[in-house]
Amino acid sequence: MTGRPRRKDWEALGLEPGADLALVKRAHRHRRSLYDKGSLATYTLLEDDERTTMLSRIDTAYRRIVGTEPFGSRLGPFGDESTSDRSEAPTGPPPDSHQEPGAYLRHHRLSQGLTLQQIAAEIRVGAAILAQIENEEFEDLPAPVFVRGFVLQLARALRLSDAEELAGQFLVKMVG
Repeated sequence: MTGRPRRKDWEALGLEPGADLALVKRAHRHRRSLYDKGSLATYTLLEDDERTTMLSRIDTAYRRIVGTEPFGSRLGPFGDESTSDRSEAPTGPPPDSHQEPGAYLRHHRLSQGLTLQQIAAEIRVGAAILAQIENEEFEDLPAPVFVRGFVLQLARALRLSDAEELAGQFLVKMVG
């Protein structure tokens, strides 16, 4: 369903017509995270069908502007992201938590055989935000005060003994 982008497509992503590709991708990820299942921004404000409609509108706008399907945008039968991050359990020691706190968290999550969706449901933080934390996509994350809480919740859900220290290390790297 790609076609010529319309003004309302740009508005759905909160952009002015003609924005560059990197900005379009960043806006798409940000808008999707706002309507992600369990997102703090829409948790009590929208019903599942309203949330799913908004996600569809955002993805349609992205396809019209960029001309391709956005990665990880397909919704499963329950309105959640159907893309799975079930990778094999990592081998070897975890990455250094000071150098790569996001990879350190991912290593421990995968070691426990958990998906982002499982952790997101447990701690009530969107899977998209958790993926941004693990990938250290700092420019796409919300304000540091929220990120600190998300990292803390994630580390505690993974039963990491150094949760407070890890949250602090993540913020140091984020605000650089």
